[in-house]
Amino acid sequence: LISELGEFVMEIRYYLKIIQRGWWLILATTLVAVNISLVYSYYVTIPMYEAVARFIVSPNLQNTDNRDMVNSIEALDKRSIISTYAEVLNSHQVVNSTKSVLSQNPTDFDAYITTVTVLPETNIIRLSVKGPNPEVAAMLANSIGQNAIDFVKNLYVIYNIDFLDRALIPTDPYQPRPAQSAGLAFIGGLILGVGLAIFKDQLSDTLDKLSQRKMVDAESQAFKRVYFERRMRQEIINQPETLLTLGVIHLMGIQEIYDSLPQAFLNQILRRVTETLKNELRGNDIVGRWSQVEFGILLPSTSGLSATSKIERIRTALNQPISLEGDSGGEIVLDPRIGFADRQIGQSINVLISQAERAVEHSLESDKKVVRYKVQPFG
Repeated sequence: LISELGEFVMEIRYYLKIIQRGWWLILATTLVAVNISLVYSYYVTIPMYEAVARFIVSPNLQNTDNRDMVNSIEALDKRSIISTYAEVLNSHQVVNSTKSVLSQNPTDFDAYITTVTVLPETNIIRLSVKGPNPEVAAMLANSIGQNAIDFVKNLYVIYNIDFLDRALIPTDPYQPRPAQSAGLAFIGGLILGVGLAIFKDQLSDTLDKLSQRKMVDAESQAFKRVYFERRMRQEIINQPETLLTLGVIHLMGIQEIYDSLPQAFLNQILRRVTETLKNELRGNDIVGRWSQVEFGILLPSTSGLSATSKIERIRTALNQPISLEGDSGGEIVLDPRIGFADRQIGQSINVLISQAERAVEHSLESDKKVVRYKVQPFG
């Protein structure tokens, strides 16, 4: 239970950080939603009014004696009489005949909606008429009510239906309600903004991973050579006069057995090399996969003389035997050979690459483990 609670807290913190990073998106979405709601309420939505008339159903005292009065009251409790009168109020015959009397063109009232409900535990019927004109809505409610009363009186003599409250002309529309709509839009915009912030973060994370796949070598987890060279060019473009040292590390120990190594062991070796190089270098130094058995290191703002001790330290670290995990694992000695060159002012990136590769070739051909390219090389 404690571990599950801890995971839940970590999850909450994770989403809170996402919300904190995407606060601007949440704010923008909320403001847009509120503004759209207000514009729609004030400039697009047609105001609608509701006129309400209430009717009461009761026994007819003139046409019933005391015994019939008691029976009539008991019948009202069964609700069938009230429901029948409500259906009469809402019937097409009553509504349409009323509209025909009020106007020669019944389509004038197409925008008006009538609703009839029976109030719970009462003998009262509620007639609602909704429409764009408050005067017409009130007139239609009262006219429909009077027409229904006249219709009922011609059919039923035991019960009366009459106005309890006539419809008054409404002064305030029931829609739109800008304040209420803006409040709902605020909540909706807030929820949508949080959702977009989370989606943006997840999408960004996915795109970063896809981008990383394109620029990171799958076997070694170092940068691919294409991206490595792009970073070199970017360094020179940003600071044309900067010092720069490029090193190429050849892993002599796995050159002969590279093709015969199981992929799992090969991944272990190459990733251990990448990890070692990153541990020995600074945060702004770059590690890349140069070829099958070679790695490249880029040391910005570093001269060749300053890089010598660092590269010697790298060779010492890489020369330590690597223990392979697994049943048939053993130890591998990488026997690294390193060649490096530092960029002269105005020198192109291709010349620097050529010099570093010539230096590592000289290291492989000689007994020197580390070779620095000089203007008069290997003198």
